[in-house]
Amino acid sequence: MTTISKLRDSLGNTPSSRDAVATYEGSVMAATSPLEDIRIEVADAARFASIVDAWMSLAARTGIPNVFMDPAAALAVAEAWPRPVKILLGWGETGERDTSPRLIGVWMLIEGRPRLAWPYRALVSPTCSLAYLGTPVLDPDHARTVLAAMFARIRETPGLPKLLQAGDMSDNAPLMGALKSALAEGSGAWASVERRTRAKLATQLDPKLYWANSMSARGRQGFARKRRQLAKLGRLEFSSVDEPDAVRAGLEEFLVLEASGWKAARQSALASDTATARFTRRMVSGLAARRLAAIQSLRLDGQPVAMWIILYSGSGAFTWRTAYDENYRRFSPGVLILEDSTEHLLSNPLVASTDSCNHRDTGYQAERWAERHDVVDLLIDVGPARPLRLALLASRERAFRRCKDMARHGYHLVCRIKAGLTSRLRGQGAQASGGGE
Repeated sequence: MTTISKLRDSLGNTPSSRDAVATYEGSVMAATSPLEDIRIEVADAARFASIVDAWMSLAARTGIPNVFMDPAAALAVAEAWPRPVKILLGWGETGERDTSPRLIGVWMLIEGRPRLAWPYRALVSPTCSLAYLGTPVLDPDHARTVLAAMFARIRETPGLPKLLQAGDMSDNAPLMGALKSALAEGSGAWASVERRTRAKLATQLDPKLYWANSMSARGRQGFARKRRQLAKLGRLEFSSVDEPDAVRAGLEEFLVLEASGWKAARQSALASDTATARFTRRMVSGLAARRLAAIQSLRLDGQPVAMWIILYSGSGAFTWRTAYDENYRRFSPGVLILEDSTEHLLSNPLVASTDSCNHRDTGYQAERWAERHDVVDLLIDVGPARPLRLALLASRERAFRRCKDMARHGYHLVCRIKAGLTSRLRGQGAQASGGGE
């Protein structure tokens, strides 16, 4: 039995499974011919959206999936913000008669004057603060050559900035090796600004066994007790929907739920800003049309107490956003839905790994998911050699981030001291009141 047959049998005969098998089958058939030439096209969001089939084939072949490079994300950025989106499309020419060029690379960028490159203009990836991975999507058989061609196109195109702010890049050895080799070929240069790590889900273990191994027996018993206590209040159910209409309806529920909690107070909820809400609806709707978005919910008598927005690309899943009803905080609904979501993702044969999308290695996922995704922020210069400029810009940004981290740590220290003093003063007051009686 072939791999495609096995995949078809394991998934069944649903519309989403048929689409997935067709995409996989097409990608396998497309990735065999050698290339004679590589052409780089600088496209806008509308042009990118017109080649969605070629994109889906590339997404199925790539070694590092990235949903934030999807045409749906490009259209959402272009619609939400007045930013010049530039998508570098790498086309491989086989030289064979009656054979169309094959898409072998995509890197979505925006033009701007970010803090890292200021006062210079730069091409920036990821394209917005809601895109949590900036890694270009590349055919693994042609990563070095297509990156070299992309850098050459930027270098040779008048009007395009020669600085690239490449943030949240997967610090993957083959990718970084290809990038550094491509830059060396064209006399480009790069500087590392910051390296981070974040949680990732990638295991062959049984889903329930994986979750059980993520904490102590006492911890498992504690969360099981909270689930039972919450279930006593009504009918407790976990659901995951990926039908387009159900996703759109679930997204609206999510926006309301997220806006009811602490994120709204900090103005970080998706609905807190018109542009971010527009981006969210446009991107999720576009992905849902291809069954690449899901809304997962933990519901009590039909009402959501916790929700996830899950995005998909190729063999990768992305836990993009989460929210919970703070009225049920004592039951730890965020951890309860994480347990359900972890088992659901690990049971999906099309998902090889899941990116937590966290900026740092903190939170529930960092505590429960054992695997890690290393990312790095780079500043790349493909213009005339100016090593001093590159070094000064990178050093300035590193210093700024160190100061910001120190300020954050200082703030949290003051909060802890304040909480401790408050607790002591309340204790002393209670003792004094008791003594007076």
